[in-house]
Amino acid sequence: MKGRGKVEINNMWGKKVPESLLKKAVLLTLAREGKKGEREKEVSLVLVPSSIMRGLNLKFKRKSSLTDVLAFPFKEEVGPAKELLGEVVVCPDVAVYQAEERGHSLEDELLLLVIHGVLHLLGYRDDREEERKLMEEKERGILKLLGRKENIV
Repeated sequence: MKGRGKVEINNMWGKKVPESLLKKAVLLTLAREGKKGEREKEVSLVLVPSSIMRGLNLKFKRKSSLTDVLAFPFKEEVGPAKELLGEVVVCPDVAVYQAEERGHSLEDELLLLVIHGVLHLLGYRDDREEERKLMEEKERGILKLLGRKENIV
């Protein structure tokens, strides 16, 4: 993964997270699924508490509910933003709940959400059944490469 993209993490959640593992997941997703020119770009990963995520979901998706992950692709081709693929915002508060509900670790849930968000930055969609299945297949493959259980998807 050397010479590949760059990852900046901003942990606004305030609790410890496995940053090096999350970075590895971003870089592996870029390397495996990114097209030429995307693999070398920077991804901003932000971890936020539920209060902030709810506000972001309302502002950008017009939904007043809480969500686990949002992805904001950047399309600027000038200035410093041209090196930025986009930003993935994850809510660990939701991840804690989902991990418990699904019977796996918080670390695995955070990995899944980060991979999911980066796939969205790369243009993958999950609005329709066939698109969702393709994304889930990609997520399972990346989790396997990370040495994680694929069945958490």
